[in-house]
Amino acid sequence: MPPGAPVSGEGDFGPPVVGGRHRHRRKPSWRKIGLFTLVVLAATTVVATITAAALVWYGEQQITQVEVETQVPGDSDSDGSVDIPELRDLRNVLVVGSDSREGLSRQERAELGTGQFSGTRTDTIMLVQLDPKRRGAAMLSFPRDLLVELCDGSQGRINGAYEVGLASGLGGPTCIVRTISNLTGIPIHHYAHVDFGGFVEVVDTLGGVRMYLDEPIVDQDAHVDLPSGCVTLNGRQALGFVRVRKIDDDFGRIARQQRFIREIVDQVSSASVALNVPKLFALVDAGAEAVETDPSLSLNVMRQIAFSFRDISSDRIDARTVPGFNRVIGGAAYVVADPEPAEALFDAFRKGIAAPKDVGKKAPKDVAVGDVPPVVVLNGTTTGGLAAAAAYALEAQGFKVAGTGNAHDQQQEVTRITYPAGRREEADLLRKLFPDADLVLSEDAEGLAVEVGADVDKEELLAVEPRPTDPTGAPTPEPTPTYQGATPSGKNDC
Repeated sequence: MPPGAPVSGEGDFGPPVVGGRHRHRRKPSWRKIGLFTLVVLAATTVVATITAAALVWYGEQQITQVEVETQVPGDSDSDGSVDIPELRDLRNVLVVGSDSREGLSRQERAELGTGQFSGTRTDTIMLVQLDPKRRGAAMLSFPRDLLVELCDGSQGRINGAYEVGLASGLGGPTCIVRTISNLTGIPIHHYAHVDFGGFVEVVDTLGGVRMYLDEPIVDQDAHVDLPSGCVTLNGRQALGFVRVRKIDDDFGRIARQQRFIREIVDQVSSASVALNVPKLFALVDAGAEAVETDPSLSLNVMRQIAFSFRDISSDRIDARTVPGFNRVIGGAAYVVADPEPAEALFDAFRKGIAAPKDVGKKAPKDVAVGDVPPVVVLNGTTTGGLAAAAAYALEAQGFKVAGTGNAHDQQQEVTRITYPAGRREEADLLRKLFPDADLVLSEDAEGLAVEVGADVDKEELLAVEPRPTDPTGAPTPEPTPTYQGATPSGKNDC
């Protein structure tokens, strides 16, 4: 970071963040061992490291010990043991996985299917909340295309925050920390970042990750070709598994990442790893070269995290995603946060309480009929009852009507659908009932309006059949998508 560049300080959410380390081999140090906690966490995109670091501590207890008069590092009361006070307060860790190719050779880029992009996009962004009172963790994933206000005040996708921070001189890590804390109001205490190469190295050192796949996963662009059944993913395959999204969408990728975290948490906490001290220390060496963190992640803090969450398991990790809608704005695709449920989720993280049931459990969705706000229907002709007929047809299809009336211009040949900025998708849904209508963007409009023209037949509107409903009378919901490899199977006994 350039001298004098601002960092997140007093009055701002988040720790001051600085650049990471260049990779090079060195002897393990206590600092490296401490970093292991957040390394595996970042490498798996979150909480797995907590268990792994705790297991390092447990592994050391398996070593035969003899009475020797020595100075024990970290022994503040001279009782011969390291003092590890349990964590008492919530800790929020922003974990990002970038698509940086820095340090990868051309051959490695080809083998990993990473492409040749030269910048740094944080395509995996998770906020991890560690709750010592509940002995659990909560994860909040941010879709890569989420439209946000970036640290420089501009609007853009959240995965561009790192590059914006670099360009502005603020620093990539600080920009993404500020962007997320400003969006959510959640204080960010720590930051951890891992890139492609570090992820692969840690997974390979672990010996791979076992899981059961109900169906094959194949994507040539991500270099993924996995059979169904019980598989052990090496570093390259695991990277492909958590990166692939062309087989469905970005939320499918998020769901696979969240599953991967659960799988690795359970695997790292298994006895075979817990008792294998050489493997644990190999993970420390691999992790120390892969991670980039903020300076506040001291060894003591990491020990507290590891000790406090030594018994964490995958069923105590609550995974959520910022709820929103898929939208096209200015010709570009974005995810726009759904204000009310998103705020409810952010508030739960701010207060450190359980998130509302089912909020953030589904993918950012396309705008559906039920999401369209009430529509004003106006008669743009002299044909009596046309607005009422249009209102009937809209309500029959599940739309809500705010009211009817006559348009100022009653000589309209073509129906017009007027919509305010940010409501193009809703206008498109309305046009399915009025296929010849003109869509008109109005910066002054406060809502949606349909001005029915002479191109619409009144009798056809009155003949529109109601949308199918379920036994309770509610409209049949849109199907919830399923994602390949995202959900553990009952056969997952690998």
